[in-house]
Amino acid sequence: MGFFAGCLILYVLGGPPVMGGDIPAWQAVLPVLVLCTATAFRSVLPLAALAVGTLTVAVELTAGGGLGPVLVYTDLLYAAALYGTRWLCRVLQFGTVAATLATTVTLLLVGDRSEGVTTGVIIAVLLISPVWTAVVIRNHKERADAERQRAAQIDRLAELDRKTVLQTERTRMARELHDLVANHLSAIAIHSSAVLSLTEAQRAKDGAAEEDPVLRALAVIRENSVQGLAEMRRMVVLLRSDRGVSDDWDRPQLNALGALVEQARPAADAAALTLHTEFPENFPEVSSVIEVTAYRIVQEALTNVLKHASAGQVRIRCEAGAEQLTLSVDSPLARPGCRARQRPGEQLTAGAGAGLTGMSERAALVGGSFAAGPDRTDPERWRVRAVLPLTQNP
Repeated sequence: MGFFAGCLILYVLGGPPVMGGDIPAWQAVLPVLVLCTATAFRSVLPLAALAVGTLTVAVELTAGGGLGPVLVYTDLLYAAALYGTRWLCRVLQFGTVAATLATTVTLLLVGDRSEGVTTGVIIAVLLISPVWTAVVIRNHKERADAERQRAAQIDRLAELDRKTVLQTERTRMARELHDLVANHLSAIAIHSSAVLSLTEAQRAKDGAAEEDPVLRALAVIRENSVQGLAEMRRMVVLLRSDRGVSDDWDRPQLNALGALVEQARPAADAAALTLHTEFPENFPEVSSVIEVTAYRIVQEALTNVLKHASAGQVRIRCEAGAEQLTLSVDSPLARPGCRARQRPGEQLTAGAGAGLTGMSERAALVGGSFAAGPDRTDPERWRVRAVLPLTQNP
């Protein structure tokens, strides 16, 4: 529309010599309309638009056309060199130069020399200038595209290197876990099983009926070592796989808290502890990070109870509200003077306190809160409490 309006203005201001010499107005405007229609498809079908434009201009010039159609045709040349294929661009580069030289030489030979030079310069401006301008812009675009592809390739290589380094480190960690920790757990399980087998055989030979507390403790040791070895092997498989740690493969879930407590009951019975649970019938749907955090906090709290609490009742609660999940583990404090079972709070001064620190860090990472210490309502009991949001904070 802009080209067509411009040509109409040329016709009104410049008269027939500008638009088409002595031909009728409709005959001068019609080629411009065809060329302007072809420009609408110049970026989609550059070759077809150029062919239509070339044919129209050739017919118009033969009939004595003017400047308007030629000006529109220069835009078609520019678009064909910019949006067309590479071979079309090369044909236009050499074709426009050849056409300009041929026309100029012909005019110099058959006409006035000064007029031939002037006409040659005009033809060069109308034909060569738009094509070579498009070539310069096309080269800039191709270099920019090449740089973008190179940058994308560098990013892919950097990401591949990062994944390779990460996988190498995970493989090294898996190897260390397998060679060191897993072997020790295997040794514990094998020796405890051997002692149990020999002792049970001796008890059967002697006809003893009463259960020995030492055998019960050994059974707990064997069960926990076998379970720890299985978890260690699953961790080794996960570390050696090429999946991320955020996958849902073998992750702890809230509905597995009951099974976790049941696994701890033999050890609790050996320590004269009674485990009492208060869990909801249906656990809420929460993110995997919250589930893992809640499970690990309860698991670590139970471990501390079995290590440090004195005989009595242990209450494990899980309460799901509208926006948060509350976990609490209450246990009796160790009796004063008991050297084998210290109070849970004493590990903060006598040891590293890694258990309480780990639970606090887990709760903080998901935007929750954590507290551990003597119960305010009952100073003889130790309480671990964690409040976690039902959705992970961003």
